[in-house]
Amino acid sequence: MLNATYKFAGISMYFKSILVSLPSVYAILCVLGCGFFADIIVAAEVQSTHFSKVLRADFRHRPPEMVLDERTNTMTSPLKDILEEAAAKVGYRVEWSARPFARSIHELRVGTVDIVPRTIRDEEREAFVRFLGPIGTQTRDILFLVKAGEEGRIKSYEDLYQLTVGVKRGTVYFERFNTDPALRKIESTDDENMARMFIMGRFDTMVVLDRAAIENAFKQLGYDRFSYADYRQSNRIEHYFGMSRNSTHAAIFDELNRALLDMAASGRVKQIYQAYGLAAEVE
Repeated sequence: MLNATYKFAGISMYFKSILVSLPSVYAILCVLGCGFFADIIVAAEVQSTHFSKVLRADFRHRPPEMVLDERTNTMTSPLKDILEEAAAKVGYRVEWSARPFARSIHELRVGTVDIVPRTIRDEEREAFVRFLGPIGTQTRDILFLVKAGEEGRIKSYEDLYQLTVGVKRGTVYFERFNTDPALRKIESTDDENMARMFIMGRFDTMVVLDRAAIENAFKQLGYDRFSYADYRQSNRIEHYFGMSRNSTHAAIFDELNRALLDMAASGRVKQIYQAYGLAAEVE
C-alpha cells in the first residue's frame, strides 16, 4: 500500500512538471511558428512585388518594324528591344501578347493592356491613351492601292468620293480622310484580311499606311496584280508607344517616358534600328 502511494506521488509530480513547462513550450512553438509564417509572408510579398513590376504589351505583325512568326510565336522588332531596355531602366520587365491592332486599341481603352507600340497620336485617343515619346519620326506617303492598270483612276482626293475605300479598323491615316463622313469606307481587321477583300473585289481601292506590310500580305497570298494610284498624301508620322490611362502602372509614365526620350537623344534608338538594318525607318 505504501508502495502504491509513493508511485502515485511520483506520477503526480511528473504531470506537475509537464504542466509547469507548458508555457515555455508554448512560447517556443509560438516563436518558431511566427518565424515560419513571417518567412512565408515575406516570400509572398517579394513574389508579389516581382510579378507586379511587369508591363503587359501588345505586338502585331507589321513588317519591317514588327515581325511575328505565328508558327513559333516569335516576335522580332527594334521597338520591342527599345521598350524592354527602357522598362529595365525603371525596374520593370515586359510581357508580350500577339493581338490585332483593333483589339489593342480596345484594350488600351479599358486598361487590359499597358502599352502598345506605334500608336499614332490623335485627339480621340488622347481620352484613354498617354503617349510615350516620340522616339523618332518618319516621313512617308499614304498610298491608295488599286488594281494594276488603274493608277489614273485616282488623281486627287476628290476622286475618292466615287469609290469604295478599304481601311484598317483603328488605324489613323490623315486628318481630312479620318474625319470625312462622305467617304464610303469598308473596314477590315488586319493586312491579310484587307488583301483578301481587295482580291475578292470588296472595295475599289485601299488606303495604305504601311506599304511593306500590305505587300507582304499579298506575297503570302500569291497575288501581284496591284499597283498604286497617282494620288498620294504626304504624311509625317511620330513614333509613340501608347500607354493606357487605365493601366495599373500609370504612375511610372513620367519615369518610363524619360528613359525612352533619353535613349532617343543619346542615339541608342537609332543604334537599335541600325542593328536590324532599319536605320531609314526612323529619323
